[in-house]
Amino acid sequence: MPAAAAPAQPSRAAAAQHLGPDVIETHAADVYPEGFAWDPTRRAFIATSALSGDLSVIELDGTVTELAPSIGMVSTLGVRVDTARNRIIVAYSDFWIRQRLEVGDQPPTSGVAIFALDTGELQRRVDLSGGRERTFANDLTFDDKGNIYVTDSVSDTLQRIDRRGRVSTVVSDPRFAADIVGLNGIVWHPDGYLLALRYDTGTMYRIKPDAPSGRRVTEVRLPRPMVGTDGLQLRPDGSVVVVTNSIGEAVGVPGGVDGVSVLSSRDGWRSATLRSQIQPWPVGGPTTVALTPYGDYVLSGQVGEVLAGRTSDLIVLRRLPGTTSSKESNR
Repeated sequence: MPAAAAPAQPSRAAAAQHLGPDVIETHAADVYPEGFAWDPTRRAFIATSALSGDLSVIELDGTVTELAPSIGMVSTLGVRVDTARNRIIVAYSDFWIRQRLEVGDQPPTSGVAIFALDTGELQRRVDLSGGRERTFANDLTFDDKGNIYVTDSVSDTLQRIDRRGRVSTVVSDPRFAADIVGLNGIVWHPDGYLLALRYDTGTMYRIKPDAPSGRRVTEVRLPRPMVGTDGLQLRPDGSVVVVTNSIGEAVGVPGGVDGVSVLSSRDGWRSATLRSQIQPWPVGGPTTVALTPYGDYVLSGQVGEVLAGRTSDLIVLRRLPGTTSSKESNR
C-alpha cells in the first residue's frame, strides 16, 4: 500500500470539540481492513488487512498510513490493543488467501502476531496451525493477566497463549466445529469468562476457562440467532455490541444480515435480551466495532469485495447512533 492515503473529509463536522465525525470515509488501495481497534496512545484506529497482511493507522480525519509491513501471505484479521503491556495482538491466517492466490509450498498458516504498540515492530509470532490442513485463526481477546484467547473458525478448539508464548487448549467442543466459518467474534468478561459467537449459526457461548472440563461451555439463550456475527465488543455497562454481515454468502454461508445489535444480560450471560438493533446497516459489509471516546465506530472495509473477486479502495467507519461518548475498551 502507499505510504499514506490522502485524508478524507468527514461527512459532517463535529458539533463540539470533544465529538468525532459521524462518518469517516477514506480510500486506500489493497488494505481491506477486516478488524480494527482504538489506540488511545495515538488517538486513532489500528486496522488489519484481509489482503496484504499488514497493519495501518486510520486517523479521525481519514488519513491512512502503514504502521507495520506485511508479515507474509496471510490475512491479518482480529486485532486488540493492550496498552498495559505495550502491545498490539493480531490474529492471522492464510485461509482466505490460499483460496484466492497462489501460495506456493506454504503450508496452511494460522496464528497470532504480537507487535510493540509504541513502534509497530513485530515482536513475536505464535503458530497455531499445528500442521493441520485446515486452520483459521480469526479473532482474539485477552484477559487481565495478559493471556490471549483465539477462535479458529474451522476448528472445534479454543486456544490460549500465555505471556511466554506457550499455547494450550482451553476447550475442544463439537459445538464449535465448522466447515467454513464457525466460531468467530470473542470478548473477555471481567467476571472471568469469555463470550463467543458462531458466524454460521449465530449461536452464542459462555466459556469459563477455569471451570471443570465438562462445564466450561454453556450456550447463551438468545432472543434469536445472530447469524453472520463477525466482531464483538463488551461495553463498560456490560452490554455487548454485535456486528453481523452478509459477507458469508460469497463463500457458501447464507443468512447473515448487515447490521449492528446491542445485547444485554441480567443473569451473568446465561441468557441475553436485545436492547437495540439497526438492520440493515447503512454501509454494506460491516465486520466489527471499536469503542472510542467519540462513540462506537463500525468498520466496513470491503472485505466482501475481496471474497467475491472484486476490488475497492473504500473504507468507511460509521459511528453507531446514540454513542457520542464511550469509554475506551479493547477487550
